[in-house]
Amino acid sequence: NRIWREGCFPLRWKVANIIPLLKPGKDPSKVTSYRPIALTSCLGKTLERMINRRLRYVLEGKNLLAKYQCGGRSSRSTIDHLVRLETTVREAFVNRQFCLSVFFDLEKAYDTTWRYGIINDLYNFGIRGRMLSALQDYLERRTFHVKLGTTLSREFVQENGVPQGGVLSATLFLIKINSISHVIPPSVQYSLYVDDLQISVSSCNFSICERRVQLTINNMVKWANNNGFTFSTEKTSCVLFSRKRGPAPEPALTMYDVSIQNKAMQKFLGLTFDSKLSFSFHIIDLKRKCHKALNVLKVLSHKSWGSDRVCLLRIYRSLVRSRLDYGSIVYGSARASTLKMLDPIHHRGIRLATGAFRTSPVLSLYAEANELSLEKRRFSLGFMYSLRIRSVLQHPCREVVEQSRFERTFLNKPSIVPPFSMRNKTEAVSAGLDINLPLASVLRTIAPWQCLPVLDLSLTQYNKKDTPHEVLRQEFFQLQEKYNNYISFYTDGTKSNSSVGCSAIGPSYECVRRINSNATILTAELYGLLLATNHITKNRLPCSIVYTDSLSALRALASLEATKNPLVTDLRFKVSTALENNIQIVFCWVPSHVGIAGNEEADRAANNCSERNVDIENIPYRDCRAALRKHIRCKWQQEWNSEVNNKLYSVKPILQEWASARHRERFFEVILCRLRIGHTHLTHGYLLRHEDPPLCEHCTEPLSVVHILLECPAYDSDRRFHFSQFYRARLPLHIALLLGDKP
Repeated sequence: NRIWREGCFPLRWKVANIIPLLKPGKDPSKVTSYRPIALTSCLGKTLERMINRRLRYVLEGKNLLAKYQCGGRSSRSTIDHLVRLETTVREAFVNRQFCLSVFFDLEKAYDTTWRYGIINDLYNFGIRGRMLSALQDYLERRTFHVKLGTTLSREFVQENGVPQGGVLSATLFLIKINSISHVIPPSVQYSLYVDDLQISVSSCNFSICERRVQLTINNMVKWANNNGFTFSTEKTSCVLFSRKRGPAPEPALTMYDVSIQNKAMQKFLGLTFDSKLSFSFHIIDLKRKCHKALNVLKVLSHKSWGSDRVCLLRIYRSLVRSRLDYGSIVYGSARASTLKMLDPIHHRGIRLATGAFRTSPVLSLYAEANELSLEKRRFSLGFMYSLRIRSVLQHPCREVVEQSRFERTFLNKPSIVPPFSMRNKTEAVSAGLDINLPLASVLRTIAPWQCLPVLDLSLTQYNKKDTPHEVLRQEFFQLQEKYNNYISFYTDGTKSNSSVGCSAIGPSYECVRRINSNATILTAELYGLLLATNHITKNRLPCSIVYTDSLSALRALASLEATKNPLVTDLRFKVSTALENNIQIVFCWVPSHVGIAGNEEADRAANNCSERNVDIENIPYRDCRAALRKHIRCKWQQEWNSEVNNKLYSVKPILQEWASARHRERFFEVILCRLRIGHTHLTHGYLLRHEDPPLCEHCTEPLSVVHILLECPAYDSDRRFHFSQFYRARLPLHIALLLGDKP
């Protein structure tokens, strides 16, 4: 508080230790080949986070940042710009237009940021007082050391730019670069992610594209000169997107009197866009990178002493599958034959993690590892992305995701690949899912400096399992004495296979609501708290206490972390507004089903909601994730049921995670996996040697796992010895009994 009042950061917090890390594939003898990693005071970063949260609240609340700036902002990501750019190019293709895009690079963007310009922009935003003084002092007198091994250099002064590694640095940079959007005309589309900038113009006339882009470049160069930035002429490039056959015209664009290089493809935010938007170059490069990442699994997955399946699957999902997932909803528009190039990566990763034999069928791999195919994952990611965008009312990508402007034109030209919005809608309809689910949106939030709701969690000190119910009731009665002057309300939420509901009861008040069946139990509990809060504020009750048995709902209300749950933000806002109007509301946790009359009554009321029609349709978009997962798994199960000839289907007819697949000894895991799938070196090694299928040496029958374990008469005595419990119980031997999860 003293630092905040005086607006002066300690000098020790302004000293950074720079650790240089060599960039991949760069010359180690050049200084520019190293990436500086700045280590600063952890205590100083804590204060920076507090200031940054308040600064971001003002910037977002007043819509001061550019609409299409998605870097470092809540509910926005790099995928937003990738979807927008792909949609822009697809729409140009369907209208037989050129789409000319320029991808800019700022030279040393963070290190050359104009400090005085930042303070000036903050002042123009209306930020004054202690906030402005603290930020001004934060940027001044910054120093750093360079640390190489155990050697520390002398202290240097950072004369310009925002501090590397600072929590506030990203926000301050966004403020400085924000005004670049003012010099880009409305006829030019742009995407801005921190310092990654792209502009594009679409037109049937190539000269119009070229002229508009050149005028915009000239405006941006003037802006850069006035704000202390410099665009790199070496790294800035342009791509002309066109479906027209034959040689394409080459744009003659200049910047700083230097020609901008023309490229057939360009990487933007991790995704390579080629001029035909085939994404084949991106997929080839992605496959190469994933092959390198799989080397880690190859080292750790030895069938005798390797790591266990759980760890290997986690490594695969974090190092390899995450690469495959990134941008998949965009490059998923590539040809099916091109996308199939990535399937072997996915299959190999699962084989290495589970220890399955190399000839194991793909469908068996998915079932054994409980892992979706890449096609199903792309659909799942795309569906959830569209729901997330639709739940944010002011999202810049909302208009692109909801519906394409040229949907009718795309329908009339089926040979042209449609944009993401149409692909996602088509896939959802074919899967039997409703893409237009009613979603709750964040409308209002409380300021970081406002108080959170008042909670009483004193009863959580008693363990419900170990404490007699009579003791819990007595403690509750004592708690009631503490709030003797408060009006008591009880809320509850319930979820069953048929319905989801909530209730709130109080003196001369009872309200029951049925909620969308996709809602989670947390959503039901939060809606119950909202019912009670709305009644209290509507009737202006001065002091009220709301009892609930949902500890998760109360902890969500009291969390200091910024939440994206619209019900939590709405509840916080209403409680804060009520407090400003001298209406005090306390939320108290009580244990459920211990004989507390009000809680039991609220529980019965909520359970009776199944007889009502649905009253509340809007739910948080995250609640739809469970419904989507259930739907995809149901479709997957239907496909698996048709694989009656698959060897694993006899062992595992129901798709689910098997605890028995995990074992401390890797060798045991590998053996069990190969036996269940039915592909081992003994039975299917001939496929690798290009030989004929082997026959049993005892009975000349085709050699298989089932034949060895159940059918071959030569092993009958061994069978009676090892499987004696089945013989004693007079159970017929079946492969599912021997190799299943719970025989």
